[in-house]
Amino acid sequence: MVELYETSPVGAGLPLEIGTVSVREVQTPLHLLAPYRGQAVQAAAAFNTQMGLEWPGPNELKRKGGVYALWFDHAHIAVMGATPSTRLARHAAVTDVGNGWTVLELNGAEVRDVLARLTPLDLRVKQFKIGMSQRSSLMHMQAVTSCLGKSRFRVMVFRSMTQTLLHDLTTAMESVAARAHLV
Repeated sequence: MVELYETSPVGAGLPLEIGTVSVREVQTPLHLLAPYRGQAVQAAAAFNTQMGLEWPGPNELKRKGGVYALWFDHAHIAVMGATPSTRLARHAAVTDVGNGWTVLELNGAEVRDVLARLTPLDLRVKQFKIGMSQRSSLMHMQAVTSCLGKSRFRVMVFRSMTQTLLHDLTTAMESVAARAHLV
């Protein structure tokens, strides 16, 4: 019988550091929660009780320790860093999507400049504040971009787009570093 082994979608591409920006993969449990019709309030209350986090509103990210809850779309949220209890299933569909997504963390003084070359989001500090999370395009890929600190972001893309993301990030990082003569 063939044995299958779990492998990272980034391969040997990470960690990566160019100029002042570094990129690393974040391997974390990832679940989507979608309240059943008419159960949004109950799902949020159960989530708050179990995880100690508020249900994030549109474009919000909530954090407690290593657990992140981020707005994902219309009524869905994504939970990183912990596995929600099956008790939440009374009020919301809980789906493990960890193998379908790649999560990268970007750090560094020029991280906003790097991401600005790839996304239409307004990433200026005054506009894209700590605790914001938005679903948008990153080049031609759908992505979720979250701000964890002034110079710290998480980017999520479909696993199948990982190598494309790494290529695009590398190009943008080299461009920003070249402008600062750091390459």
